Amino acid sequence: MKKILLMGNPNVGKSVVFSRLTGVNVIQSNYPGTTVGYTKGQLKIGQNEMGIIDVPGTYSLSPSCKAEEVARDMFFNEKPDLIINVLDATNLERNLYLTLQILEHNIPTVIVLNMWDAAKRKGIHVNLEKLNKITGINVIPAVAVTGEGIKDLVNIINETTIKKDKQLSKIPKMDDSEKWAFIGEILSGVQKIEHRHPSLLEKLEDASVRPLSGIIIAIIVIFITMQVVIGFGELLINYILDPLYYQYYGPFITSVVENFIPTGFIHDILIGSGYEYETSFGLLTTGIYVIFAVVLPYILSFYLVLGFLEDFGYLPRLAVLLDSIMHKLGLHGYATIPIVLGFGCNVPAMLSTRILEGKREKFIAATLIAISVPCMAQTAVIIGLLGKYGIQYIFMVYGTLLLLFIIMGSILNFLLKGESPEIFLKSPHTAYPIWGPYLKNLDESEGIPDRGLTLCVSRDTSH
Repeated sequence: MKKILLMGNPNVGKSVVFSRLTGVNVIQSNYPGTTVGYTKGQLKIGQNEMGIIDVPGTYSLSPSCKAEEVARDMFFNEKPDLIINVLDATNLERNLYLTLQILEHNIPTVIVLNMWDAAKRKGIHVNLEKLNKITGINVIPAVAVTGEGIKDLVNIINETTIKKDKQLSKIPKMDDSEKWAFIGEILSGVQKIEHRHPSLLEKLEDASVRPLSGIIIAIIVIFITMQVVIGFGELLINYILDPLYYQYYGPFITSVVENFIPTGFIHDILIGSGYEYETSFGLLTTGIYVIFAVVLPYILSFYLVLGFLEDFGYLPRLAVLLDSIMHKLGLHGYATIPIVLGFGCNVPAMLSTRILEGKREKFIAATLIAISVPCMAQTAVIIGLLGKYGIQYIFMVYGTLLLLFIIMGSILNFLLKGESPEIFLKSPHTAYPIWGPYLKNLDESEGIPDRGLTLCVSRDTSH
């Protein structure tokens, strides 16, 4: 079976392209000897089956972090029949360095210029014919989140993999200085930038990472998030779940149990003293009500808001904004992501701490999440109990937890000596989320915005 590697810088849309090509039949695993994950899937074109590996994002084949080491090892060890090199069309200068390194090894390669629509909005025009002529390989413009260009990519994959002779590029080996000079020549020949005034989203991108405006935006986002979670949750409870419970389910289940078990211990265990959820304390009354009419509505609304913020591209900017504060707690800004996940569920939050660099950071993050970050079930109970008295009481609870978070983090940072690495990441473009199922077939027109990040350490400071 032919083997294809999907390679590119972090946040260029590799995962979206991968999802478009492979659908839902994928396997996720860690690279042997590491905690760095990658995804494998299959693409079938006619009678031809091909294995596709979504390689961790990397800026270079000369690694500076564990994820890039895995990307390098997979490139040299997997012996691919084809490389699909995904580039961000809005930032060719940075992306082309990895492209030149790949092309030097004369492996059949296809370039996918993703985010083609974003490049047009920014006034960036790329001459595809010239880029194709310079590199000697196929170049395909694409908008992976909408499916544009994916069918062209499939056709090129089929043509390239069934050829008996290798499609060799025109790029000879060069040192770093020659590569960057050559990239400059490429850009001057194939790219023209038209002046455009920054859009509202671009202005928000800049403002969200500045100290003053970023804090104000973060407070507004948190306030709106709480209002939406509470408001949508109460809407579901008051107008859908409460009427269903009190008019239909409660009387029905009480009648059924009392007909078969009128009194006794089992009767009290099942329905308690009736279907009033506050006083019955039965497994089939209060037990069902609390799960579906108290906890579930707030969990649903929380994940809707969290998914929106993730797809919009705000969470990485929040990580950048909070980096200096996190350093005082022995962490860096990227620990914001596990902490935010902890507000949904502590289990994925604990699992996601593996992206942090050292054991010291992982221990501090895991401890703070376990003790001072309430999961969504706890949040639902807090909101359910205090929401009717006013949002100020909810903020008092979370303010206390925040104070506990800061005090504990400061103590752990003082007691646990070690390195405090700097954050180095590329924030994705802000974009309006695309609603619809995440995994689509090639014929459909929606997809998943790629919001993943690859963390690299640019500088270490001793504690």
